[in-house]
Amino acid sequence: MDINTIIADYIAAKEAERDAKKRADAMKKTILQYAGDAETFTTEEYTVIIKTTASERLDTASLYKDFPDIKNTYGKVTTSKTVDAVQTAAANKKSA
Repeated sequence: MDINTIIADYIAAKEAERDAKKRADAMKKTILQYAGDAETFTTEEYTVIIKTTASERLDTASLYKDFPDIKNTYGKVTTSKTVDAVQTAAANKKSA
């Protein structure tokens, strides 16, 4: 498999992932509307359990604003790599 095929497959997979996430979010919203305030409900085929979770996160922006020196002492930098790929104009002309 050549690199162009791999890149094209990567782009298609990322688009499919984004589309699937949108569909799943829309279906989740519909399920929650159907459930109303219920924490569980049963259909002929499924039992649905709805759990509410809460999480507490530190507001680092406010913390750094109020205590700027704390960032120098406790701040941590992490790095990651992202991949963005778009089809070139020459490739667009070949596929047209």
